[in-house]
Amino acid sequence: MTLERWLAFDIGTTGTKAALIDGDGHTLRSAYRDYPTHTAESGVVEQEAALWWRAVIEAVRELDPGAVDSIVITGQMQDVILIDANGDPVRPVILYSDSRARQQSDEVNTALGSDHLRALTGNSQDAGSLLAKLRWMQQYEAANLRRTAHLLFSAAGFIGHQMTGNAVNDTTTASTTGLMDIQQRRVVGDDMLTTLDLGVVAGKVAPIHAGGTRIGGLSESAAALIGLKAGIPVYHAPGDAGAATLGAGSGVEGRVYAYLGTSGWVAFSSAERLSPDSGVFTLAHPDPGKFIYIAPLLTAGGNLDWARGVLGAESHATMIEAALDRAPTSLLYLPYLNGERSPFSDPAARGAFIGLNPRHTRDDLSRAVLEGVVYAYRHCLDALIKEPVAALTLTGGGTRSPRWCQLFADMTQTTVHIADDASNVGLRGALLAAKVANGQLDSYAPAGFFPISASMQPNTAQQAHYDGQYALFRQTYPALKGIFAGMA
Repeated sequence: MTLERWLAFDIGTTGTKAALIDGDGHTLRSAYRDYPTHTAESGVVEQEAALWWRAVIEAVRELDPGAVDSIVITGQMQDVILIDANGDPVRPVILYSDSRARQQSDEVNTALGSDHLRALTGNSQDAGSLLAKLRWMQQYEAANLRRTAHLLFSAAGFIGHQMTGNAVNDTTTASTTGLMDIQQRRVVGDDMLTTLDLGVVAGKVAPIHAGGTRIGGLSESAAALIGLKAGIPVYHAPGDAGAATLGAGSGVEGRVYAYLGTSGWVAFSSAERLSPDSGVFTLAHPDPGKFIYIAPLLTAGGNLDWARGVLGAESHATMIEAALDRAPTSLLYLPYLNGERSPFSDPAARGAFIGLNPRHTRDDLSRAVLEGVVYAYRHCLDALIKEPVAALTLTGGGTRSPRWCQLFADMTQTTVHIADDASNVGLRGALLAAKVANGQLDSYAPAGFFPISASMQPNTAQQAHYDGQYALFRQTYPALKGIFAGMA
C-alpha cells in the first residue's frame, strides 16, 4: 500500500460523495451529502450548483480527512452550467436528463444534418444535446447566455472552479455535448455555432483537457471553507462514466462492465473508431488514441427508488428480498421513467406495467421492476456488443444486493463479477486518471488495481422463461412508441 492520501469527490445526480483514498485506490473512509432535483412538465430537470458546493464542504467536514496530498474530482456529465465572471451560477443547472429541448433538437439536426453531426461529434444529437439546450436558452433565456463568462459541462468542472478559480472541461464529458470534434478533441468551429444562432456561446466554452489533468492548486478561500491546506494539487478527472470505466478495469480493450446506479450504462474501451449506431455513445477516452463506447440508461436503479416509495417498502433490501422470494411471472415492466437514451433515444418514452391481473401482488410488481431493469441492460448489451460476452463486471450501488446481481447472471446467461468496493469504482478511476496524467503510472491497467469481491455463475433453471420474456420485452416499446408520443 502506498502512503499517499487523496481526497476524491464524485458529484453525482442524487448527492456528493467525498472519500479519503490511498494511492492504490482503496477507500479508507467516506461521507455523503444529498441534494434535491427540481423537475417540471415538458421534461425540465434542474439542480442548484451552489448546493453541490455546499455538499462538498459539509461532506469534507464530516470526513475530517486530515492532511491530504492531492484532490481529484469526477461527477455527472452533459450538464449546462453557466457561471459569470465571479464564478457564480447564472441560472440553475440544466441536467443531462432534461428533455425540454425536443423541438430545438429537430432544428439542430435540420440545420446541420444529422449524419454530419454524428460523424463530427461521434454521437447523435437529441434533446439531451447541449446544442439543443443552448438553442432553447437562446430562444427563451438569451440574457442568461449573454451574462455567462464560462460554459462548463460537468459538476466536476464547477467544483474544480470553486476550488481553484480555473474553468476547465474534460474531453470525456465534452464528447457527450455535441460541442466537441471527437477526432480532434477540440471545440467545434464558431461557424457551426453561428449557423445555430449560438454565436454568443463562441469563446465561452471552458478549455477542454483530457480527464486527469491537474487544473491548479486549492485556493486560500476554498481551503478555508473546507478546512484543508491551500495549494494542494487539484485534478479534474473524466466525467463519471469515464471514471467508472477506468475504475472497473475497462480502460483497456476487451473488458465489458455495467454501472448500476440511479442511472446506468454498459461500456467498454477500444482503439477503433466504430460506426456510431443508434443509441450507443462514443466518448473520448483520456488516452487520445482510444474511445469509450457506452450504452446509457437514463433510469436504472432509480426505478427501485420509485417503486419503493410507491409500493411502501421499508427499504430497498427488504423490497428486493421479498420480490425475489416470489416465482417469476409473465408481468413485464418498462423502466423508462424519464425517457430513454439507449439502445433507442426517445425522451417521450415512459414506464409501464404490462400484463397485470388480479392475482399479482405488491411483491410481483417489485420483481417485475427488478427484471425490467435487467432486461434493459440486456438490450443495451445486445446493441453494444455483437459477439457473446464472456463475463460482465458490475459496479455501482446496485451491487449491494447479491441476489439482484445473481438475477443479472441468470437473465443474461453471463458470468458476473462484482467489483470490490463497487460503489466507489468511479473514485478509483478518477485517481487512476490523475496518476496516469501526472506520470505516476504509465498504464490504465496497473496490476492489482481492480479487485473482484465475488463472481456469480448463471443458473439455467429459468433460462427459457427469461428468454421468452425478453423477446416480449423487445416488442413492447415499439408497440407503445406512438402512444408515448401522443401522451407527451
